[in-house]
Amino acid sequence: MARHLARIHGTEEDKVNCPFYFKIGACRHADRCSRIHHRPAFSQTILIKHIYRHPTREAELQAAREGRSVDGVEVDQGKAREDFLVFFEDYFSELSKFGQLEALHICDNLGDHMIGHVYAKFSEEEEAADALNVMNGRYYNGRKMEVEFSPVTDFREARCRDFDEDTCRRGGFCNFMHIKPVPICLIRDMEEDAEEERRREEIERMERRRKDDGRSRRRGERKGGERK
Repeated sequence: MARHLARIHGTEEDKVNCPFYFKIGACRHADRCSRIHHRPAFSQTILIKHIYRHPTREAELQAAREGRSVDGVEVDQGKAREDFLVFFEDYFSELSKFGQLEALHICDNLGDHMIGHVYAKFSEEEEAADALNVMNGRYYNGRKMEVEFSPVTDFREARCRDFDEDTCRRGGFCNFMHIKPVPICLIRDMEEDAEEERRREEIERMERRRKDDGRSRRRGERKGGERK
């Protein structure tokens, strides 16, 4: 029985636990879902909810404010791409301060339960916990960050393969992750920059420790001389 429950956990056969929340860390039914959403107490992956400003939604909101129809709003794709890459670089640089990133994914979905989601997977759970504790409640571009641990650690199960092949018929309202593509050369450059920054900080910490040890030793020697 235990083996059977372990096998079906998080699958469509599981009538207790929500398979979408287990795979994607988000469910379109939210708290109204008839199945349980097990929110992990710790994980290598954190989710920053609704923080990326999707250009299509932003264009719709702007049209609504101006009293125009939101149907068929136009998006400057060149500017949208540039803004996205700036966003990616900002988050990669900031999150890398807490440890080595194994993945940083920004969702291109338009569904209310997934729009603007950012998933960051660290090499260690402790690094993810540090990032969550520091970033939760901070602001980015006028939005307060809501950060939580995510059950997603294998993005192969979470991502929409049809989107990756440019064949998804559900568009932005697909329930699997539409992960925005990032040039691999940019990722490699940022990984190298982050690693160099971590090495520099480690050298600075060792130098401060050496100086502190030296000061402590000298104080001890002075006290010893005074007692004599």
